[in-house]
Amino acid sequence: MAELIDITTPGQEKSYSLKDVTIIGRASTADILLDDLMVSRHHAKVSKSDGGYLIEDLNSRNGVFLNGERITSPQHMPCGINVCIGPHILVFKDTGPAQPCLTEYPSSEYTQVIVATKEPLPVGTIDGKICHDTAGKEEFEQLQKSLKIFQDITKAIDNIFDIDALLKEIIQIIFTVFPHAGRCFVALQEPGETKLTIRTIQTRDPALSEEESLLSQTLAHRAIGERRSLLIMDTHMDSRVSMSIKLIGANSILCAPLICPQRTLGILQIESKSKKYEFTKADLGLFTGIASQVALLIYNAELLDGLRKAKERIEYENKNLKKQQRVRSSFNDIVGASLKIKETLELVKKVCDSPYSILITGESGTGKELIAKAIHYNGARSGQPFVVLNCAAIPRDLLESELFGHEKGAFTGAVETKQGLFGVADKGTVFLDEIGEMHAQTQAKLLRVLQEKELQRVGGTKVIKIDVRILAATNKDLKAAIGKGEFREDLFYRLNVVPIHIPPLRERMEDIALLAEHFLSLSCADVGKRIKGFTPEALTFLSNYSWPGNVRELRNVIERIVTLAPHDSMVEVEMLPQEVRNKSDVRMQKYKSTGTLYEAQKQLEIEMIMDALKSAEGNKSKAAELLGISRKVLYEKIENYNIL
Repeated sequence: MAELIDITTPGQEKSYSLKDVTIIGRASTADILLDDLMVSRHHAKVSKSDGGYLIEDLNSRNGVFLNGERITSPQHMPCGINVCIGPHILVFKDTGPAQPCLTEYPSSEYTQVIVATKEPLPVGTIDGKICHDTAGKEEFEQLQKSLKIFQDITKAIDNIFDIDALLKEIIQIIFTVFPHAGRCFVALQEPGETKLTIRTIQTRDPALSEEESLLSQTLAHRAIGERRSLLIMDTHMDSRVSMSIKLIGANSILCAPLICPQRTLGILQIESKSKKYEFTKADLGLFTGIASQVALLIYNAELLDGLRKAKERIEYENKNLKKQQRVRSSFNDIVGASLKIKETLELVKKVCDSPYSILITGESGTGKELIAKAIHYNGARSGQPFVVLNCAAIPRDLLESELFGHEKGAFTGAVETKQGLFGVADKGTVFLDEIGEMHAQTQAKLLRVLQEKELQRVGGTKVIKIDVRILAATNKDLKAAIGKGEFREDLFYRLNVVPIHIPPLRERMEDIALLAEHFLSLSCADVGKRIKGFTPEALTFLSNYSWPGNVRELRNVIERIVTLAPHDSMVEVEMLPQEVRNKSDVRMQKYKSTGTLYEAQKQLEIEMIMDALKSAEGNKSKAAELLGISRKVLYEKIENYNIL
């Protein structure tokens, strides 16, 4: 006999016998009357066919559902299936001889039963199971139990960020929830790989401990591929079960994929060897919920671990960069042995710890930024930011925004509030290169920063206090610019508290050879080439060139030579740029003289001594240092050669 049993209300089941054609609905003419507004007047039709019974939706408003899935065409009804019509749950049974009633374990979008138990369960067991799943009181108790489990998981992992420690704690909770489980493990797969590797495993059943590293890749990949949890109720019943599962000896298995927003991480699996207990459909649903929670926890733990490692790497790299910056900005990195550069460095050492502004002047390419870095990294603010801004490289309209920041909506394109360089460099140093190119309006705001130690963002009204030391540099004559009205006189005196002048390279010719060797070594390291050095003739030509571009020009020339020179060679005169050779030839020509070697040497010494005295502005000590001889020898030569 075929019938539908209404189990909506626990303890008040109703049985409806099915005819060849049975109409279900709210109308009084329906064969099965379901009096509820969610049920259409003629909701569904059940008709007998050669293969059993079919159910069809009669264009109802709320649809017909078989095991939770809405039907869109006539569907066959196997014995034991749940039919949902509005709020009513009806179970189909057919006890006639034509169709033995076999237990069907329904699947959902997230779960699937692979193998059933050995024998069909009695009808009463099926009804009891269904009633248990839907009964209000028992369902509420089950819901409370599930909520407590998830609360326990949340509490357990509240302060755990290590993935392995997290998984061990969760497995302990799973063992508590599933007391019949003998082994539980998490297997993960790396992004882009298919093979799974056990990450954490715990074994409670000694009979399973010998197989700790064994897992079924087939079962795991099926769960991952279908993105559904799987239940094997009896591993000995199905020939499709892989040999690895049979080797483990587990009687029933729950396997759930660990699905996270970006990818599937792996699986969570528990196994039981007990012959008295098999995991059930209810266990499968609860286990699926736990697995979804575990997946998110692992995903978050991986993100936190990645952020922690990235933070450690950035901190390490930042520390190394600062260390390298200090080394590169040390006084030892400023090459020179001339008297003028030594005097400059002595002054720099004296002002490193001073809180006052410093104005660094000198021709382009003399190394003003290098001096500024030496001041910062050898002073009291060395551990704080060092921010550089070239005032000539930024349009005047944007310079204020770069220096002081701007508020959201201050001008077209200001889509968010921006912190200026003074805010970034708070407690540190701001180096303003080419300060002479700054617009007069910006000069006025900079003067306020120097005087009041405060600023306002462009478009803002809030006064922001800052503590910044300002170093400025220029290759212009600011006093002449003041006379032309191009630079504010009050700002000049605020910046020029400690003036430092960097001499041009032509005034410290004795440093050229040292600088050339220094840049040769750096350039060879950059390109991975070995150059033995300079020939004496090449050094002479380099030393006799006036270097209008100063140290920057010299470095560029050396880098060009290293790029083009053959490996393991010497830098010869022919490798020097044409302009260096031509101008050096003119200068060397004036030291040539006719007559004997003694007369030529005498003439050369006289010319060199006179040039040195001129460069030293008559200071004989400085002239002797420029010539590389003692002051006593210089006095003797001046007297012998009657040099006035």
